[in-house]
Amino acid sequence: MKRKYICIILIALFSCQTRNEALETALKLAGDNRGELEKVLDHYSRNPADSLKLQAAEFLIANMPGHYTLQGDLINEYRAKIDTDTTASYFAKKALDISLSQIDQIRQVSRKEEDVEHVKADFLIRHIDISFEHLYKYPWLKDIPFDIFLEYVLPYRFENERLDSWQDSVQISNNELQQFTYYDNIKYTLTKISPYLFSSTRHINIANNIAQDLFQQNLYGDCYHISLKENLEYRALSLPATIDCIPRYANRNGYHYWNTPVSPESKNTEVRGTFERKTAKVYRKTYSRNEIPIPGKNEYIPEFFLNPFYKDVSDQYIHAADATVQPAKQSRANPRHSYLCVFNNLTWQPVAIGHARKNNFQFKNIGKNLVYLPVYYRNKKMRPFNYPFIFNLKGEIKYLIPDTNNRQEIVIKRKYPFGKHLHDYNQALEAIMIEASNHPDFITTDTILPGLETSHITYAQGKIETDQKFKYWRISSPVQVTIAELSFLDNHGNTLKSNTSPADSLGFDKNPLTNIYLNHNKNITIDFNTSTHVSRIICLPRNDGNGIYPGDVYELFYHDLDGWQSLGRQTATGYSLHYNNVPQGALLWLHNHTTGIEERIFTYENGEIRFW
Repeated sequence: MKRKYICIILIALFSCQTRNEALETALKLAGDNRGELEKVLDHYSRNPADSLKLQAAEFLIANMPGHYTLQGDLINEYRAKIDTDTTASYFAKKALDISLSQIDQIRQVSRKEEDVEHVKADFLIRHIDISFEHLYKYPWLKDIPFDIFLEYVLPYRFENERLDSWQDSVQISNNELQQFTYYDNIKYTLTKISPYLFSSTRHINIANNIAQDLFQQNLYGDCYHISLKENLEYRALSLPATIDCIPRYANRNGYHYWNTPVSPESKNTEVRGTFERKTAKVYRKTYSRNEIPIPGKNEYIPEFFLNPFYKDVSDQYIHAADATVQPAKQSRANPRHSYLCVFNNLTWQPVAIGHARKNNFQFKNIGKNLVYLPVYYRNKKMRPFNYPFIFNLKGEIKYLIPDTNNRQEIVIKRKYPFGKHLHDYNQALEAIMIEASNHPDFITTDTILPGLETSHITYAQGKIETDQKFKYWRISSPVQVTIAELSFLDNHGNTLKSNTSPADSLGFDKNPLTNIYLNHNKNITIDFNTSTHVSRIICLPRNDGNGIYPGDVYELFYHDLDGWQSLGRQTATGYSLHYNNVPQGALLWLHNHTTGIEERIFTYENGEIRFW
């Protein structure tokens, strides 16, 4: 453990050095391999014409510590299986090797083979020479700023894959390059050239069959592995690119990674595939080392913030602002660093690091219109140092302080935001027609309801006005509608037992995530075995399973300085919950103990729930 903290301090000190100091530190860390790295520097020092290549070599070596190849029995076993595939292209195998090195179960049983201790002179010289050949040959790299070339074109590795001369195997052919001599309107523009270049690599079949055999899943169904493959694709074509990421969404579960082209003439502010999702921070992967925090004595810092190859680029994507947060209670034992957390995967996740300044903590470039919890760590345990707060669009902090002396009653219909598509599913139920008869072939029928009432938002219902009893009921629709659940209730609100065909059983299985479909060619017939009076019909439309459902157990919490405090559990008897003891001004969270993982924190103001 002591060795770990010594390494952290050394890395932190390393990140504050100038290039010359960092270069000398890297050479010292190379140990017995120092001679190989010095050969590279000597090679490019002989000829003044190689001055840029010398700068490139210094850049690669100075930032080399911390880059490594992952080695171990398991990962090498997988690599051997990949290598035996005679059908997959080199590109496919390379992409899969890159992904292999980023899979947690593999990383846990592997060791690091540091580049600075193993990279050989011939390999590095060959890589630098080819990179400069491309720099001078490819028209889209003409006049590219040298710092962009160094950071986003030159690096020899992507993640922790095996080192090889990948440029020799994925270069653009002379015939393909010749075509661009005729494209005067695009050949000098990085953002325009990419669609024309990708045709030479996208036809390659990635070895999905091997990935399925090894991992029982399609790796390229995950945005992280998609971004790794796309980054290889860009860099193989000498297109400056990197990977940007949202480590934790701020308004839902999950994360996001994407490949980002880097151009000196235009900003790329598009976050692909995020839809309505929000972020507090955006970070960028770099080859060069970035400054990382230096921990105080016995201070714990989460691993993400100790990675020197992540750079904060939030202000390139969002209208971020700085925030100053004061501890609710002053203490002499406050650490050097604190964190802003977002609610993600049913817990608070740190996404931004702040630095102590006198009696407060300062955070740079954080997203607005979001809820944060300010915390620090004590003995690796997260502790709030103030109430959660809304960072509004004006860049102002509004603390969510629960007023336990003033309680209010609230009605909760969902534990997750309601979207337009869900509303549309519910509105469609207005087209449903409900008929009843005492004849199984419906020779004579009564039209009971020419549609359902949908004002309850999460479900539709119809009240039966007649006192007549019927044995058979039929549900039909002139247009396609989707039904998740159907319930027939008596005068006391009890669900009546009935029979239906196996094909329609999904509408009566008490699972809101299974559905049946109606249209002009299909209807549902319900048999009650005997003539029965029905008082009310409830119909759940197709939905996301995040409503309130009878039989599920829920618990409502509010947040104070000591964390989440329970307001009690309830077993739902209908499609909403009622709580009459909720502190005003509090941040709230409804947890379903029965099922589901999609849950959002919310506030309650002016009789309305607002999810965050």
